[in-house]
Amino acid sequence: MTSPPVPRQNAAVTHLSLDLALTSLTTARWIDLTHPFEPGIPHFVAFPDEERAVLTTVASDGFLVHRFSHVGQWGTHVDPPSHFIDGGRTVDEIPVEQMLLPLVVLDAHERVAADPDYVADLTLIHEHERLYGRVPEGSFVAFATGWSSRWPSSDAMQNRSADGVAHYPGWSVETLRFLVEERGIVAVGHEQTDTDPGTELSAGRVDAERYLLGADRWQIEMLASLDGVPARGALMLASWPKPRGGSGFPARCVAIVPA
Repeated sequence: MTSPPVPRQNAAVTHLSLDLALTSLTTARWIDLTHPFEPGIPHFVAFPDEERAVLTTVASDGFLVHRFSHVGQWGTHVDPPSHFIDGGRTVDEIPVEQMLLPLVVLDAHERVAADPDYVADLTLIHEHERLYGRVPEGSFVAFATGWSSRWPSSDAMQNRSADGVAHYPGWSVETLRFLVEERGIVAVGHEQTDTDPGTELSAGRVDAERYLLGADRWQIEMLASLDGVPARGALMLASWPKPRGGSGFPARCVAIVPA
């Protein structure tokens, strides 16, 4: 038996709903959360710098073409589970439905200004939820620290003391576990070069990132301009190319804030 045709009224309702969604998007405020990348930008210290070459020019060839050579974890970028987990999802396996998510912003500017080694803890989550309600299931949670204002200085981003230890904020395993297991979030993001705080990276420990990616979640690192995004009510649009089996790639991220 063939399925009955969709009633014209339902089709009209769907059309009107799409028109309403488009109107809402076009009247919203779009905040670019992405750093432009180029050779010499801040990056994980063990990675090589970007190399870029001009292959053709408009003057000589009629069109301009560059060749880019950089690691997947370059600039504002996505880390899929496979970045740390054998057999984990790769960038091409993250569904497009996860590229537009409700955005929750945890504001830790004052804490980080007082202590650059601040680690996002459960107190930060509980205070946020007292003000704005429970973190929604299926959301993208961004850790706003103000650290992106140090871009593009690698020295300022790493903030190393005389003994070579980096001092910048990060997530705790406890906080990420709460967001994943108690709140059902899809992904997280932060302004720093790493998930874990600088003191942990300097000691060779990456427990927070290993937990998050091991829980089959993904993340965006080195976000920009989170200070212009409200704690609730915005959407996170995060997109990237689709290299088969890719373990990371530069991403373009936008906060869509309702008018």
